[in-house]
Amino acid sequence: MALFDKQPEIPRSQFRDILKKSDIRIGQSKPLSENKKSLIEKKDFPKRFGETINRQEYDRTIRRLRSEKIAETDFAKKAKLGKELKFLQELEKKDNTPK
Repeated sequence: MALFDKQPEIPRSQFRDILKKSDIRIGQSKPLSENKKSLIEKKDFPKRFGETINRQEYDRTIRRLRSEKIAETDFAKKAKLGKELKFLQELEKKDNTPK
């Protein structure tokens, strides 16, 4: 079951919990650290959009990251953006139902 299957939006607190509990690996690397996950939430999903995160906001963030990755000329920054982008795409697909 994906992130937005049953509901059109999710509360920020639930999204934060999903980020903390996720163990998504990009390639052969380790899962992202707690600090990087919290930075993703703060940087990519700012509170000015409200107390919930909806499907459109999530898709808009992924599109913005793709365009930033394409425009970036520094390879290290481009790789970092690629990791973040893949993490968010896998998070969207993964089963995130509370156990």
